[in-house]
Amino acid sequence: MRKFTHLGMLLLFVFFCSACNFPKDPNNSYKNAKKSSLRVGIVPNTDSITTSFEKNFVENFAKKEGMQTQFIVDNETELVKKLENYQLDIVLGGFEKDSNWKKKVGMTKPYDDKHVLFIPRGENRLLFHLEKFITKNKKQ
Repeated sequence: MRKFTHLGMLLLFVFFCSACNFPKDPNNSYKNAKKSSLRVGIVPNTDSITTSFEKNFVENFAKKEGMQTQFIVDNETELVKKLENYQLDIVLGGFEKDSNWKKKVGMTKPYDDKHVLFIPRGENRLLFHLEKFITKNKKQ
């Protein structure tokens, strides 16, 4: 009897684990970027060295993930609105981890101990892959 209880618990555990879809991708940002393109917003008139680094960084990430990139230049407020509405996947702009936008956007961990990339809130699969890439390619 005890053998069946352990087997039943094991099967139940396997069932629950297989039902999990971690990391979550509720609005399919990662999946859609893989299918069509990674939509990246760029804030103009920011530090050109930082923006250039971020653009190259995201292009390298997209290449590694097998994604095409589509860049959209607009002001910060409009890009954050588009990010909130899932019209963009990432926003670049030399943002720091204590940004005023932190209640409206998701953020990666810093790629250089100071600067972060913005992503839509709740898009954990995109965040998971971006942060894995950041860890491997952290700017010193």
